[in-house]
Amino acid sequence: MRPLLVLVITLAILGGLQLYMATRSVVHPNASAYAPPAATGRFSLEVTLTFDAGPDAFALQVDDAPSVLVQHRGQDLIRSTRPVASGTTLRADDVAGVVAGRNEFSVRATPQEDAGDVARALRVRVFRDEVPVADETFWSEPGEPVEGVIALDVPADLAARGHTREDE
Repeated sequence: MRPLLVLVITLAILGGLQLYMATRSVVHPNASAYAPPAATGRFSLEVTLTFDAGPDAFALQVDDAPSVLVQHRGQDLIRSTRPVASGTTLRADDVAGVVAGRNEFSVRATPQEDAGDVARALRVRVFRDEVPVADETFWSEPGEPVEGVIALDVPADLAARGHTREDE
């Protein structure tokens, strides 16, 4: 008799729980409803290397391995699969997708040759209407590729920074 009572109580509890979960309406917030406003101005980005960059010789697809790669929101801004000489400045003009608020630019450059215990650097500059708004230098450990993320907080418009076109 007791096992039958335990089975009935267990089924009642699980059945009640199942009924509750089936009838309860769950409100899911629409994550795509909010899109940050686009930042005003014309954005561009420059990358300057202090070393010769080349495709990674150990990449699975050597023909498609980038020597220099800069991305913003998953989109390639600069992608070079050819060797890039030291001191060369690579530039991306009219960067799309820059929003008011936080923006992140991912940078990676692979040294062409291993020079042993030498640290390498690359400089990234972000411009808004040809005015520098971010400038950062990334260093690598000896023998490693140079990589990093430059974070940029962009105000909604130039007037929010106290800067207008007439100031230039």
